[in-house]
Amino acid sequence: MRTLFVDNLPPSGGEVVLERRESEHLFRVLRAAPGEHVRLLDGRGGRAEAEVLPGKVLRVVGRECVPAPENRLHLFFAQPRRNRLDGLLPACAELGVWELHPVQCARSVAEGEPNDRWRLQLIEGCKQSGNPFLPRVAAPEPLSAAVRRAAASGMTLFYGSVAAAETPAPPHGGDTGWIVGPEGGFTAEEETALRDMGASPLNLGAWVLRLETAALCGLAVLRHLAGALLLAMLFLAGGCSERNAENHPLTRKGDYYRDSGDAGLAVKFYRRAAEKFPDDPGLRLKLATLYDESLNDPLAAAWYYTEFLRMAPESAELAVVTNYRQAALERIYAPELAEEVRALREENGRLRNALEATRLRLFRMNRAGAPPAPPAEEKYTVRSGDTPLLIARRKGVSLESLLLANRLTVSSRLRVGQELVIPRPRRR
Repeated sequence: MRTLFVDNLPPSGGEVVLERRESEHLFRVLRAAPGEHVRLLDGRGGRAEAEVLPGKVLRVVGRECVPAPENRLHLFFAQPRRNRLDGLLPACAELGVWELHPVQCARSVAEGEPNDRWRLQLIEGCKQSGNPFLPRVAAPEPLSAAVRRAAASGMTLFYGSVAAAETPAPPHGGDTGWIVGPEGGFTAEEETALRDMGASPLNLGAWVLRLETAALCGLAVLRHLAGALLLAMLFLAGGCSERNAENHPLTRKGDYYRDSGDAGLAVKFYRRAAEKFPDDPGLRLKLATLYDESLNDPLAAAWYYTEFLRMAPESAELAVVTNYRQAALERIYAPELAEEVRALREENGRLRNALEATRLRLFRMNRAGAPPAPPAEEKYTVRSGDTPLLIARRKGVSLESLLLANRLTVSSRLRVGQELVIPRPRRR
């Protein structure tokens, strides 16, 4: 069952008002149909199930209020760089962190105010895990000030230390804080101050961990020590090279969403990884498989299968992928698409004729010394339900010329409100 996030969760029987981002994801990406059910979270303990009704309406069919946890986890952390922060934030929500406290340390390498991007990443973590409590985010402040305030509230505090340390005693109840320093670690003065304020050292092994790895491992360990349910530890491998497409965070994120059944988000991260690694055939095969098996888009699947075969002509999977590509092409030419295929073929023939005629005119004009005049164009704003083929037919232009004029492909998805250039053929 898909999970959506709403700010205001209505009572049972009420209609749900989705944010634009969530609405487009549900109805345009997931193509939810009447009768399907989705899970709703409001980030404040509210959890509900809703049914999709005709007209893209959601109605709540059952609601519950989850009590807040007695033992709440707080993460005090020096901010990592943005690409690592994007992996840390969703994982914190999945591990049930109650509040995030960005702190400024002597060796901090990144700073910044929490923004909407932080909230979106935390929401994704809640949606993935089903956590009904959206982690709160405190304003950044110096390490000493944040820890002093936490200690005064009675919070049990632990901090990451590379020095050997005894296994810490279980937290005595109430809130628990886990303090993680920057990549360069705490200074000797900072560690002394932490101990003076009552924080206990916690060593997670013989090797130095990345900030985000230490943060997640420590949270899981402290939750276990507190006697709560041990959640799945999301380990961001510190030794993985980001130059390797398979181990890059974008690819791992795509694998994560693919394995959890969210093909739409998996494609999003795989495509971003493919842009970063334009010569990697493995990413093309992942995309082809998703489009083929999960998103029912044989045209996109055939294209990515073709890209894989081009990039990896000696692959051991050559025969299998070739068969998959042929099956995807056969699905494209299914009976229900015969009319569209016929129209495309006719359009292709007209384009070839027009191209030859244009070449001839250009040849004659160049010989006469007159520069060719640029073709007149008009603008078109995309409406709901529009596709490149429908727009081309409506405007009386060829599909190929429309795609070329706007740098699109046949599988490109149009956005409502997007402005396109409509090329007009030059009169003879």
